[in-house]
Order: sequence, then structure tokens, then C-alpha cells
Amino acid sequence: MATASDQFIRETLATLATLVLVAGGLALLVRLLARSRPGLSIGYPVGVALVTRIAAAGLLSLTPIASTLRGGDELGFLAQAQEIAQAPLGSAPWGEALVGKLHVFVFAVQRFALDSPDLALRSTQAGIAVAGLALLSAAVYELAGARAATLAIWLLALEPTGVFFSTLLHKEANMLLASGLVALGGAIVWRRGEPRALAPMVLGCLIAVATRPYAGWFLIAATAATVLHAGLRPQQRGSVRSLGLIAVVVLFAAVAAPTVLKASTDQSLQQNVQSAQEANSTDSSNLKLERVDFSSREAIVFNLPRRIRDVLIRPYPWQLEDVSQEFGLVGTTVAYVVIALLLWTALENRGRLMERAAPLWYLAFFLLIAYSLSTGNAGTGFRYRTHLLTIAICILVVLRVGREAAPAREPISGTRPPLPGREPATTSA
Repeated sequence: MATASDQFIRETLATLATLVLVAGGLALLVRLLARSRPGLSIGYPVGVALVTRIAAAGLLSLTPIASTLRGGDELGFLAQAQEIAQAPLGSAPWGEALVGKLHVFVFAVQRFALDSPDLALRSTQAGIAVAGLALLSAAVYELAGARAATLAIWLLALEPTGVFFSTLLHKEANMLLASGLVALGGAIVWRRGEPRALAPMVLGCLIAVATRPYAGWFLIAATAATVLHAGLRPQQRGSVRSLGLIAVVVLFAAVAAPTVLKASTDQSLQQNVQSAQEANSTDSSNLKLERVDFSSREAIVFNLPRRIRDVLIRPYPWQLEDVSQEFGLVGTTVAYVVIALLLWTALENRGRLMERAAPLWYLAFFLLIAYSLSTGNAGTGFRYRTHLLTIAICILVVLRVGREAAPAREPISGTRPPLPGREPATTSA
């Protein structure tokens, strides 16, 4: 029987091993991103983002309100992970988690390999989330240059709701990674029309579908919209790359259409969307939202704007009643400021919004629809808004810092053309 001292040593070693792997993985990612992007220097802010999140998670775990702030979903996910970890490796529970509950699969791998304690699990989530932020920063670089990318990663690293939700034992870290992959691939396709950039977009969509399926389908829609728009741009129109991009979208649409139509029938909407709204309308929480009708396509078109408003601005500051809700006031304030600045900047840049940041706009729009359809109370909406806020910060930076976009040019002598808004490479990254 293991003593308390033995257990402490084992948990400490597991946590240290996890930290080494996470830090090493992020260092490798930063190096890969910087290798083909002169002037992209995000190693320090990425390190700050990781340390901030792990330190916040550790300090919060020492407080008596940790479980209240984090909610009860973690316990259910950990119980599922423990059950999978005890099953034979490669058995059905492992496969089902990999394709349907990827976040639980990650927890189960750590339990199986290292019997990881709480802080080790949260450190991995922090690493996954920060990897997503690094990819988003690289997407900003593609659209607006090195200075914009540096500013974006610093803002993302220190944004308070991101710091908190990144270490939840939940789905949020995986979804941040998925968004980062789709954003970076979309930015490369938008600027250079390179079909190989579809690979990270596809990977991001697969991660999202395996983690949060309904959001994954909307990420797929964002990918398709970005690729199609890129293929139809005047700079690309008529080229072999353009025809290839359009063909990919047409093929995907033909394959996905039956699934989308089936999922949007009145019966399917009643079972999968409206049932969740009905359940939340009977919630006694002070953060419950007014019931909306999502039982048909027509009802969704009519009622969705109200739920979009709820996701973006609720809970209101005067609705907060307990410690966990009051803790979120800082994040709500940041969200209001970012939304206001984004609206003001969008007005200043009207007519150039899509040209300068189309991949990010598509990503934000489709995720906003996905989360608006699934939100039943303002508390859940607050958590979902973190993903939208992350993308909004990137758009804001691109519009305010990035210079006017110029048409992409074909590579010369096997080299990649300079991108709009990019500073000359004076130092190696």
C-alpha cells in the first residue's frame, strides 16, 4: 500500500514530466511557425501564456471556491476518463472516446500512462489551449504582419476569461486548438491560395467534431466558406489553384448536403435543439435565458438574433448573485470593451473588412451561430463567448494594426512571396 509520501512523489514526477512535454511541444510549435515567417517572434508571450494559466490553475485549486467556479462537468468527464483508462488499450471505449469525446480521451491517456494528478491534467489543457493561441497569432501574421501577430498573442495570453477556461477539464482547450488550425489554414489559403493549407483546416475540423460535434460542423462550414471565397477572388480567379479550391468545396457540399438536410428537419431540430432549450427554460438559475423557438428552420431564422444578443452581452453585471458569477465580471467587462472597439473599427474599415480578415470573420460568424443555437443559460453562454472573444481580438488587431492588403503574387524561383503588411526580415526568428 502506497504511503502518502510515495503518492506525493509519484504525482510530482507525473506533473513535472507533463510540464516538460507540454513546454517542449509548444517550443517546437513556435519554432515551426517562425521558421517560414520572418519576424514572427512569439516564444516569450507563448511562455507567459502557459505559465500564467498553470499558475492560475494551481492557485485556484488551493481555494475553497475552486469547485464552485469550475462547475460540475469536470467530475463527470474525469469519471468517464477513469473508466476508459481501466479498459484494455485499443478496446471499444478507447475508440469511441477518440472519435466522439476527444477531451475525455486526452484525460484517459494521461490517467493510463502516468496516473496524472489534477495539476498535470490542467497543464495539458493549458498547453493545448496555448497552442491554439499560437496558431491564431500565426494567422494574424499571415493577414497583417509581424507587429500585429505580436500584439495579438500578448492580448490573447493575458485575456482573463481565456486564462481561466483554458485549464478547465472540459472541451474548451480542444476547441481553441481547432479554431487556431482553421484560422491559420484559412489565412494561408486567403493570401496565397495554397491547397496544402487545407490540411490544418481539415485537422481542426476533425478535432472539433470529435470534441463538440455541432460546433465542428459549423467550423466545417467556415472552412468551406473561406476556401470558396478565396477561390473566387480576382487575384486567384481562373488559375489552377482557384479551380482546385472551388472543386474541393463543391465536392464537399455534394457529400455533406444529405447530412445537413437531415439534421435540419423539423423532427431533428425538435429532438436535438429545441429539447435543450425546453430543459433550460425550466432551470431555476438566475442566469437562465428566455425560451426561444428553434423547432423549425423558419423559427431559427426568426429567433436566432435574440439568442445571438444573449451570447454576446449576457449575463448583465446586475444579474450576478454568487462568487463564481461575480468572478466573471472582469471577463464580461473585457468582452464589452472588445465588442465596442470591434464595432467602431469595423465602421472605420467598412468596405475592406473581408479583404483584410475574411478567414477570421467567417470563423467568428459560424461559431457565433453554433453557440447561439446551443446556449440555454447565460453561464454557458459566458463560457462559449470566450472562443468568440479570442477571434474578435484577432480581427480587431488585424484591422487596427495591419496595413492595406495587396494582391498576392506567385512565388519566384521557388521562394514564397512577401505578404501584405509584413515588415522586412532584419533578424531571424
